[in-house]
Amino acid sequence: MPKLRESPTRRMDRAFLAALRYGQAMRGETNPDTVKIVTVSTSAFYKKLKDPGTFSVMDARILAQRYFTDRQLCEAFGVEYHGGG
Repeated sequence: MPKLRESPTRRMDRAFLAALRYGQAMRGETNPDTVKIVTVSTSAFYKKLKDPGTFSVMDARILAQRYFTDRQLCEAFGVEYHGGG
């Protein structure tokens, strides 16, 4: 059976969630801690984790500032990274 190619949207969603989990781990936080800083309820946050494309721009900005590095942001939003180092 042939392998299916992962869509660019699915790849960006996976990169977004991986960066979020990594940022939370680096800060020693969990999802309940993150819910306190975003503008949605707990149940809405968990629904958005299942489909990261539904995060609002405001929530994505909050999460990006707190948890993501430049490289992770580029991967999550499908932009080629040109940073040094």
